[in-house]
Amino acid sequence: MLSRNSLTGTLPIELGLATSLHQLDLNGNSLRGTIPSELGDMTALSDLGFSRSSFTGTLPSELGLLTMPSKLDFGDHSFTGTIPSELGHMALLSELDLDGNSLTGTLPSQLGGLTSLTSLHLQRNSFRGMLPSELGRLTGLEIDELNENRLIGTLPSQLGMLTVMSQLSLYVNSLTGTLPSEMGQMTTLSDLDLHENSLRGTLPSELGLLTGLSTLHFDVNSLSGRLPSEWVS
Repeated sequence: MLSRNSLTGTLPIELGLATSLHQLDLNGNSLRGTIPSELGDMTALSDLGFSRSSFTGTLPSELGLLTMPSKLDFGDHSFTGTIPSELGHMALLSELDLDGNSLTGTLPSQLGGLTSLTSLHLQRNSFRGMLPSELGRLTGLEIDELNENRLIGTLPSQLGMLTVMSQLSLYVNSLTGTLPSEMGQMTTLSDLDLHENSLRGTLPSELGLLTGLSTLHFDVNSLSGRLPSEWVS
């Protein structure tokens, strides 16, 4: 591991020759430049960490060739462009962190192929469009942070399939419509934050089933009606 050193410069394309390397941890250095597409040749990698440096450019689609990683951490850089749909091929991935970049475009439906995912961190980017209903396939997802983007549209009813989720953060987006009653199936939720959207309508009575909530933020929306009786008894 080479994390938290004072490494500078760019990543050499020759890294792709290290085809037997299992772990590449470069978190917390001062690296810059683009991610070489040759990293896709490192097919034995099981852990890939590049957070808190100064990488730029786009995420190479060749990363989708890395079918073994359990963790992909590219948080807090200056990446632009979209999430390559090829990342959906990383079926063993348990943690995906692209937090704090300048990524744009829509969330690819292929993310629904990350069926081993337990933690998804896509907050503080500029993603647009609607939440893909395919996220409902991520039935092992425990943490989903999509706050501070530019997401629009309604919350898909398929979110109710995420029955082991403990944290759902979608605040500071432009979500509209009503809350789906299926969210009442997410009975392990402890932290639900939807503040600063454009949600409307009444709170579904099914949300009263979320008895484990410790943090709830619905402020700065246009919701109306009564609170579920379970929350005020």
